[in-house]
Amino acid sequence: MAHTLDSPDAGTPVRNFQINFGPQHPAAHGVLRLVLELNGEVVERVDPHIGLLHRGTEKLIEAKTYLQAVPYFDRLDYCAPM
Repeated sequence: MAHTLDSPDAGTPVRNFQINFGPQHPAAHGVLRLVLELNGEVVERVDPHIGLLHRGTEKLIEAKTYLQAVPYFDRLDYCAPM
C-alpha cells in the first residue's frame, strides 16, 4: 500500500533542519565534524569543528624527551602520519 504525505499549507512556515555530520561514535577516530543547516536537500550553512582527536597530548609528553614524544605526534592526526 502506497503512503502519501500531505503537503503543508501555504501559510505554514518551513524550518531549516540542523544536523550533525561527523564521527559516528564518540570513540571513533575523526578529525572533522560538521554542523549542517539544511533547507530541504540544499546545504544553507556549515559550521566545521576541526580537531576531535585531542587526547591531552601536551600533558602526556610534557615529561618526555623529543624522541620519546615522536610517536604521540604521529598519532595526533591519523590521516597524515609522519
